[in-house]
Amino acid sequence: MRLIVPLACCLAALTVTRPAWAQDMGSLGDSIVLDEIVVSATVEANDASETDASELAYGSLAPVSVRTREELQARGQDGSVAEILQSVPGVVAPTIASDPGTSVNIRGLQDFGRVNVMVDGARQNFQRSGHGANGSFYFDQEMMKSVEVDRGPGTTVGGSGAIGGVVNFTTIDADDILRGEETFAARLKAEGQTNGLGGMTHGAAAARINEAFDILAAGTFRNFDDYYDGDGNEVKSAQTMGSGLLKLRARIVPDHETTLSAMRIYNAYDNGISTVRRTHSTDDTFTAQHHWDAADNALIDLNVRGYYTTTRLEQEDRSGSTIGANRTFDVDTYGTDALNVARFDAFGFSNTTRIGGEVFHDTVNTRDDNELSNDSTPPGERTVYGTFIEHTMERGWFEVVGGLRFDGYHLTGEVRDTNTDIEKNGSRISPSIKVGITPIEPVTIYAGYSEGYRSPSLTETLVQGFHPPPATFPFLPNPNLNPETAHNIEAGINVRFDDVFRSNDRLRLKASAFHNRVDDYIELECSPFPLPGACTYVNVDEATIEGIELEGLYDMGRVYAGLNATLVRSKDNAEGDTLSSVPPSRVSATLGFRAFHDRLDAGGRVTFVGEKSDAEEAGLTGDSYELVDLYANWRFDDNTSASLTLNNIFDVDYTQYLNLEASPGFSAKLALVRRFGANTQ
Repeated sequence: MRLIVPLACCLAALTVTRPAWAQDMGSLGDSIVLDEIVVSATVEANDASETDASELAYGSLAPVSVRTREELQARGQDGSVAEILQSVPGVVAPTIASDPGTSVNIRGLQDFGRVNVMVDGARQNFQRSGHGANGSFYFDQEMMKSVEVDRGPGTTVGGSGAIGGVVNFTTIDADDILRGEETFAARLKAEGQTNGLGGMTHGAAAARINEAFDILAAGTFRNFDDYYDGDGNEVKSAQTMGSGLLKLRARIVPDHETTLSAMRIYNAYDNGISTVRRTHSTDDTFTAQHHWDAADNALIDLNVRGYYTTTRLEQEDRSGSTIGANRTFDVDTYGTDALNVARFDAFGFSNTTRIGGEVFHDTVNTRDDNELSNDSTPPGERTVYGTFIEHTMERGWFEVVGGLRFDGYHLTGEVRDTNTDIEKNGSRISPSIKVGITPIEPVTIYAGYSEGYRSPSLTETLVQGFHPPPATFPFLPNPNLNPETAHNIEAGINVRFDDVFRSNDRLRLKASAFHNRVDDYIELECSPFPLPGACTYVNVDEATIEGIELEGLYDMGRVYAGLNATLVRSKDNAEGDTLSSVPPSRVSATLGFRAFHDRLDAGGRVTFVGEKSDAEEAGLTGDSYELVDLYANWRFDDNTSASLTLNNIFDVDYTQYLNLEASPGFSAKLALVRRFGANTQ
């Protein structure tokens, strides 16, 4: 019997609404305003002061999407980290109701670093084995400024091992609180919900100390009870969370900016099925980043970053035969990366060269009074490193991007039963090429090919011991695992029309098709050989995942609409079977309007999810379902606003694919935000 490691991808809704800072400008009638600029390694501003991050994503020769805090709040999609991520095509975020951690699946790939999740560029590499996903992270959505999702094998910073894609959350800073000439400002938010009764309070304060320094401090407290599904059944999901963020920026020397940040997230909850465990998780992220953008030298735009992340999860058995037993999971990650972007003109082309590198080191420590978890999540160390170069040449209607990256790894651990030390190494060069043409200015067509390389994780290599009772069977290590290699073919079209049917309206469309073949794909296999009932991670010769993604919007000021769709299919080429863990097709549409001089922004969203006929073979629920959500936002004045979100208004009983528990039924959420600021100088 073969068990396929869960693969999945899905899609949620997209709308475009006016950001908070634009709303503060007062009545703008039917005019169109742009969001704030977000700069990252993938979507670069390039001095485009009139263009927002979403606009840049629509023009990129890559399947990249950007979501900002303001637009997600405006359309009622800031309810959870999973909800935020699932607003992006091709992305699903599997969760366990009783665990606040979130995993990320892009285009059917997840677990063990196939998707690299970062916070301010710092990798979140926590992983523990269980009945859920093999890899999750903890984040407070109230600390989010924006999130960028790059689907497919990564080319530059963050690409090591990320054969599925890269997700980078950027946290809020002083600019999100301060306005104009203010030197001090604060923002308070209170929120309550009906299903999973409870509430949340969040506060952030920022100060500007002359032009050289600014500082931000923020904190959140959240407490929710168990929720009820659409059939009225209680689902264990009660959680308590506290988080804090401190961020300092310094601009002492012209063209230089240094940012230091520290964030802690603490969760307390009960987790487990056959054995319920009281769980405490503490997640710390520390980053130091320096940006040098030489005003008089276009060859220097340098970002250098160092970071340290650590997640500690502590559990105590509250039921079963081992009440009082304790276990802990610790994952520490040290990392650094650098990227320089050089721009110049030569041979009649505009040229951009990106060159850099990254390295990170994971240390896993597991302790279990029952001597079980330290086998299923084995301790050890792994170092992953990579260097890359990417060059873009652009002239008029033609653009070509070529890149090379070199990745390598070093892994050490122990097979405890035989006291055997394991050491593995590997490396590979991965090429990429993209070509884009713009036959008419608003329309760009592109096609490309890229490769990715992922080393085996500690768990895949060293898992051992026995599954806990009552289903007792052995796990066997496999030090001979080969790394995975992805070969991704991509083609797409970007459409950006203005003044389509009336003055100042806009139409945006981004569609892509992909075919990703993964050689030596690693999956968990259980068979009667070499030991009856034994399970071990093995390499599959080939696994193919292909699909179509679409995101689009039309905004005429008073009325706006959005449409997202994802269709993905897969195949285990070794056996000819469809991978049953790939999720069903999903389509989501949004229709909204603005009124009362843009003080009111309201709308609704309809989501259709198709049936997954082979889900029962994987022990999952694959029924089709339809959801309807409503939202409304009211701006009292420039500093005070309220929002109301009604999710699943028809109280549909459904289970999101890859989740083990039923999803919430009808839920209402009300939030109030108050901001104030002053110039104290």
